[in-house]
Amino acid sequence: MRSNNSFFVKAIGFGGGALLALLLMAGASYADSIGGPGSTCGTCQGSIYTLSYDGSPLPESPNDPANETFRVSLTIDTSGYNGGGSYLDQVAIKVAPSVVSASLFAAPGGTGLWNLQAGGINNSGCSGSGSGFECANFVAVAPPGVVVPNGTYVWTFDVKVANGDLLTGADQSSIKARYVDASDNKVGALVSEDITLQVNTPEPGTLSLFGSSLIGLAAWLRRRKAMA
Repeated sequence: MRSNNSFFVKAIGFGGGALLALLLMAGASYADSIGGPGSTCGTCQGSIYTLSYDGSPLPESPNDPANETFRVSLTIDTSGYNGGGSYLDQVAIKVAPSVVSASLFAAPGGTGLWNLQAGGINNSGCSGSGSGFECANFVAVAPPGVVVPNGTYVWTFDVKVANGDLLTGADQSSIKARYVDASDNKVGALVSEDITLQVNTPEPGTLSLFGSSLIGLAAWLRRRKAMA
């Protein structure tokens, strides 16, 4: 009986601690987004911006021991956008002082609608300058970009950098974005902000499923204790 009680306490303690840790991680993650209505972000224009990755590099070729590749996502929730533009046509991220190579893994409407080039963004678009920046440019003429305000868009970059170069400190990374009118002319401020690269956390549904599993485990352990 003493052994069963010990197992029960340890299992529930471990599960509860794990769930609490996940919830705390989720809270910290959401706090790292910038922008939104009422925000002090100077150029965000009501949209919410999140820069995230999985916390570890992708598997790297053994022939390239000096570099590592990270899959980084820029998420922009444009539902609160208030800058007066009709489209979002370019975005750029900087997660390291310099980049060995980069590619687009995913983008709104598919990667075929976006052209990736090194450098940041100025008022005229992807500038081709700015060490460490990678710029994704919408290539279609009509429409000139994705519609705003219109919910959430996600761009996912695979960025190869030298070992140890990933910028993981508070507000060390940077993002840029350009909103335009139907003629592809910039409208409002050019988004240019420092941001924290955060580690992805489980979706709320995942947390709910985990919690349900813990409840089921607790019920099973009670039945086992009663039968002992």
